[in-house]
Amino acid sequence: MSRFELFLILLVFAAVSWTSAHAQGVVEPPLPWKVKLITGEALKGTISKWDFAGIEGSFGQAPWSNFKPDDANRLCRKLMDWKQGSQYIQLARMLFTLQGADKLAEAAIRDAIRRDRALAPEVVALRAEVAESRRKVIEDRRMAAEKDFQAKTVGANAPTKKDPAPSAKPASVATDAQPKSVAPDAPPAQPWSVATDAQRAEALTAMKADADLWLKQVNLRYSIVEAKYWVLYADLPLAETKDLAQRMDDMYETVAKMFALPVGLNIFHGKAVVIISATEAHYRAIEMAAFNSMPPPGAIGLCHMVGPKVVVSAYKCEDANRFMATLVHEASHGFMHRYGSPARLPSWADEGYAEYVAAESFPNSTTKGDRKPQGLQWIRSGTNNVATVLEMNYENGSWPGDNAIGYAIGYLTVDLLMQTNRVGFGEWVKDVKSGIPWEEALVKRFGWNSAQLGRVVKSRYRARD
Repeated sequence: MSRFELFLILLVFAAVSWTSAHAQGVVEPPLPWKVKLITGEALKGTISKWDFAGIEGSFGQAPWSNFKPDDANRLCRKLMDWKQGSQYIQLARMLFTLQGADKLAEAAIRDAIRRDRALAPEVVALRAEVAESRRKVIEDRRMAAEKDFQAKTVGANAPTKKDPAPSAKPASVATDAQPKSVAPDAPPAQPWSVATDAQRAEALTAMKADADLWLKQVNLRYSIVEAKYWVLYADLPLAETKDLAQRMDDMYETVAKMFALPVGLNIFHGKAVVIISATEAHYRAIEMAAFNSMPPPGAIGLCHMVGPKVVVSAYKCEDANRFMATLVHEASHGFMHRYGSPARLPSWADEGYAEYVAAESFPNSTTKGDRKPQGLQWIRSGTNNVATVLEMNYENGSWPGDNAIGYAIGYLTVDLLMQTNRVGFGEWVKDVKSGIPWEEALVKRFGWNSAQLGRVVKSRYRARD
């Protein structure tokens, strides 16, 4: 045997030994290596062990997540057994965990298939695993943001439990009139639970099923548009329903910005359902089928809070601006119901804030043209006491007072508080949502009790618009 032939045999043996050693995770002899980590720090030394979690050597341990994707890919390919397609699957799995390494991972998958076509099912499984892992990361981040929001809104020490089951009689809030079957002004300040993605999907499915059943009961077919925060059912042209859905999303984000919610945070139970009827007769039929109730005279919209659920129902009256103002008003009630906890603001603020949102959400709102002049005229009569309106409430039937004056005075009062201290108003809402009596919270944030607030409102609007 010639020396050259002996050299070739030894070379092949060494190659097989090197590959086998690397495949088992031991690098023999240790491999010198120098690379810059993502932190900018240089890693230099010899590698003695490796696996698809990282490397180990004279420098200590270093997970692949410490490396830039190109460097991790290059070094791992040098250490792994390039003949085994299964190792390329593991390489791809590792690369999918690194930011910006998807193209490298896809290249590793192609190399795996080239070496062994029987690995196709493993590729399918890997893609599913990666998709689920990334979904879980997004879910965890969302839930963490929601929990942080709940802590800031209702209080970090407040107990949390599952969303309450729907009650037999939903709390309903109407424009211009208040139904008899309503909840007290201040339900328990129990924080809403933070749901998983699966629970949110289940809630949304249940909400849609309810709406489908109601529409079936009244034998009506509505177009359906699912927006970011709402599901709209409307017996209107589809293009008009889509426009309404976009305007509803815009309104939600306007209110969310007022209260500094994390961008894109959906506080609804699944999503809120909105049912828009083209006629008053259809609207009343839906109300009877869904809630076994008849809207009060003059009410063209209602917001139903059924446990954690929010359902808005309205009909498109001839006055387009009044319809839109009503829709935004009722949707605002749904938002406030789901904000932090179901604890309700005092009636003047609950309705006044809904009117304020309607006034600020679109330029042609009827709120400034109707509510504001009514409130100014009432205040300037000289004999009326604003504090009496602040004491009205749903529970004892005193709300909204003669000629529904509570809405106008509530709007003016909220507008004044927002102009005085917008941040303070937001903190006051959080206080009430956390269970602090509203007047105590008012003194804390503005320095006024209800009587003093009444005098401030009257003084402010007696001569100024």
